Amino acid sequence: MPNPNTIHANAFIDALVAAGLTRICITPGSRHTPLVLALARHRDSIDISSHLDERSAAFFALGQSIGGSQPTALICTSGSAAANIFPAIIEAHQSRIPLLILTADRPHELRGSGANQTIDQIKLFSDYIDFFADAPLPEPDPPPLLLRHLRSLAFRALNTAKRAGGVVHINLPFRKPFEPTDDDNLDIDHSPPTQFSAPQANSSADLAALLTADLLSRRGLIYFGHGSCRSEAERAALLPWAQRLSDITGFPILAEFTSNMRSGVTISAYESLISAPAADLSQVEVVIRFGAPPLCKPMQDFLANTQLPYHIYCSRAGEWADDTHSLTHHLTIHPASVSHSDWGDFPPAPSSDWRNHISRCDQIARVAIAEEIASGPYFDGAVLYDVVDLISPFSSLFAGNSLPVRHLDQFGIDADTTLFAWANRGASGIDGNVSTALGIGAARHRKRLVAVLGDITLYHDLNGLLAARRCGVPVTIVLLNNNGGGIFQRLPVRDFEPHFSDYFITPHELDFSHAAALYGLDYIRADDRASFRDAFSRSIRGTASTIIEVRSDAVADLQRRADIMAKVKQAISNLGKL
Repeated sequence: MPNPNTIHANAFIDALVAAGLTRICITPGSRHTPLVLALARHRDSIDISSHLDERSAAFFALGQSIGGSQPTALICTSGSAAANIFPAIIEAHQSRIPLLILTADRPHELRGSGANQTIDQIKLFSDYIDFFADAPLPEPDPPPLLLRHLRSLAFRALNTAKRAGGVVHINLPFRKPFEPTDDDNLDIDHSPPTQFSAPQANSSADLAALLTADLLSRRGLIYFGHGSCRSEAERAALLPWAQRLSDITGFPILAEFTSNMRSGVTISAYESLISAPAADLSQVEVVIRFGAPPLCKPMQDFLANTQLPYHIYCSRAGEWADDTHSLTHHLTIHPASVSHSDWGDFPPAPSSDWRNHISRCDQIARVAIAEEIASGPYFDGAVLYDVVDLISPFSSLFAGNSLPVRHLDQFGIDADTTLFAWANRGASGIDGNVSTALGIGAARHRKRLVAVLGDITLYHDLNGLLAARRCGVPVTIVLLNNNGGGIFQRLPVRDFEPHFSDYFITPHELDFSHAAALYGLDYIRADDRASFRDAFSRSIRGTASTIIEVRSDAVADLQRRADIMAKVKQAISNLGKL
C-alpha cells in the first residue's frame, strides 16, 4: 500500500504545478520529506533551487517573486526552521509581493506535548499572512473528497497569492514514516485546476473625475515612489499613461529610482533641488502619488507639514500608504490596467510654465552634480552615479538599505531606460538583501545582475552568497564599506560620543576578501574613481561573480553630499521663483 504521506503530498504538489507554479525553494530537513520527493517528480518542468538555511532561502524566494512577477513557493521542515522565514514574510507583506509558504508540521497528537522540534505553527505569522490553512493529516486510502480538498487548497493558495500580491501559508502535518514505499510509483495528476475569474481591472475613471477646473488651476506634482511598477510590462503601460496625465495637468513628474518610472521627461535630480528656493515647493497645492511613501526626506517633510487641498494616492491593490495621514483621496489603480487612451478627450494644459520651470531646475541640477562628481573627491554617492552610468542595458539593479538606495535615488540621475531596479523597501530592513538580489537574478537569469550593498547589510546575509554558485546566479556586488552604520551619521545622535561610535556605528574592521574567497567570488578593492570604473566595467562584461569593495569615510561622505547639494542650490538660484 502506498505511504499516505506520499499520496497527500503528491496530490497537493501536482495541483500546485497544474495551477501554474513555476519556482520553488527548498531547505534541508526531515519532516517535509514527502513534499520534497513529490516536488522532485516535477524537476524537469519547474525551477527548484536548494538552499542551506531558511532565512536566506526565504529572501531568495522573495527576490524570485519580485523579478519574475509571479509567486515563488518555499518548502521548509517543522519547528524553528519556519520561524526563520518570518523576516522575509514581513518584507513581502509590506511590499505586497506574492509568496507561498509551505511548512511541514508534527501531527496533532505531538503538538503541545513537549515533543522535540515542535512549536505552535498555527497562524505562526499572524496578520502578515493573507491566507492560512492547516492541511488535514494524511490517512490510509483517503476518500476522493479529501484528495479533491488538497487539490483545491493548492489552487486557492496560488490564486490568492497572485491576486492579493501577498503571502499565503499552508501548514502540512505528517506522521512517520516519511519515506516512500515500493508501492509509491504514482502517476502525476495533470488534470487542470479550478479556473478563477480574473480580478476586476481597475480603471483611471476615478482619477479622471478629480481633474476638475479647480484642481487644474493649481500648481501640483505627480510623484512615483518605490514599487510604482514592478515589471517591464507594467512600465510599458504606466509610463505613457503618466506622461499623458502630466500633459493634462501641467504637473511635473518626480520619480524615485526604484519606482522604475524615470524617463527623459521625468525629474530625476529632485532630491538635490527640491529644497532650493527656486523650486518653491511651498506653492504646491496638489500631489498625485503612486507607490510607497517618499524616500526623499524633503518630500517627507513637505507632506507632513503641508495641508494640501488635494493629496491623491493611487494604490496598486487597495493598500494604504500614507504615513503622514494627510490623504484627501485614496484610489485603486493597478499599473497593468491603465492605458493612455483612458484620458479620452482631455485637452493638454494651456500652459506648463510650472512644469517647464521645474524641468529647467532639474537640468541645471544634473549638470552641477555631474561636474562635482567629475572634479571633486570620490565618495559613496559618486559610486552610485558611476554604477548607473556604466551598467549594461537591460540589467537588473538591486540597492541595499540603508544608504545605497538613498544614494541611488539622489545620484542615479542618468539611468538607461531599459534598466530595472529593486530594493526591499517594504520593511526597509538590512536582513536578507543578498538573497533577495540573487533571487531576482535567478528569476531574470538572462539579464546581468548588480547589487550595491553596505557593509553591515552584506554582513547580515553572508550566508546568502552561497546561492551565487549553488544556484548559478552571476552577480557583481558593489560593497560600500564605511566600517559601520554610516546612515546614522544623518541623525542627531551622532553628536553623542563615545556612545555613538560604540553602540550605533559599531565599527567591525572586517576583511570581506575572506568572505569572497569562502563563497567562491572574485574580489577587487577599488577606492578611487578610475579603479572603480575599470573594475566595474570589466566585471559586468564577464561571467564571474565579483565583490568590488569601495572603502570610504562616512563623515567625509556626508559632508561631500552636503557640499554638492549646496552647489546645486547655488547653480539654480539665478532662475528665481516662478
